[in-house]
Amino acid sequence: MNFKFTLALIFVVISSQFVLAQKSYNALVYEGNKKFDAKEYDASSSKYLEAIAEKNSNYTAHYNLGNALYKSKKYEEATAEYEKAAKYTKSKYEKAAALYNMGNVSIQSNNPEKAADYYKQALKQDPYNEAIRKNYEIAMLKDKEKKDQQEQKQNKGKGGDQDQKNKDDSDKGNQKKNQQDGKGDDQKGKDQGKPNQPKKEENNIPKEAERQILKDIENREKETARRILNKKSNSMPQSKEKDW
Repeated sequence: MNFKFTLALIFVVISSQFVLAQKSYNALVYEGNKKFDAKEYDASSSKYLEAIAEKNSNYTAHYNLGNALYKSKKYEEATAEYEKAAKYTKSKYEKAAALYNMGNVSIQSNNPEKAADYYKQALKQDPYNEAIRKNYEIAMLKDKEKKDQQEQKQNKGKGGDQDQKNKDDSDKGNQKKNQQDGKGDDQKGKDQGKPNQPKKEENNIPKEAERQILKDIENREKETARRILNKKSNSMPQSKEKDW
């Protein structure tokens, strides 16, 4: 009887400790969640770490700790916690959520190729999740852009020597042309120093004859003007009305 009583007592004690530990774990996770909602990410991380110390192999504490570290931009530590969370769950949806957040970390770390791989793994766990699919497509596009930029940079580096050579050849050609143009400018400058000479007209009229012609024209114009003035002074305005 005493032996059976002792065994029962030991079982009760162990069960009580387990229940207390479970309550403590849940309470710590709850407190961590409250700190997280208040955007106190360092404080929430501390609570999640305490919960993990109570119960290490549990999805929730590791996943939530990963979220708190992500918000604090501690991306490597966040990835490590998401990996542990995915390890400690049998739910494909919880595993997909952890892989999805690992993809988000990779995007923030400017590694779209790795992000696309995480999103692809997450889609295998949760094929109909549109948020995961959308981020997967974005990561693929970002990865392509990044590789195209790297390729352009490499091609530009390879062509740099040839471009410099072409530039040197072009400079030499321009220098030679400028020297030739300089000689031409010198010759042109000499010509510009001379004033333009008027063209010589053939069969020029003697100046005395030219003056006489101009004088005759002027006299005729005066005579014509005088006749016109006299005519105007003698004429009367005519009316269109009848004079009765």
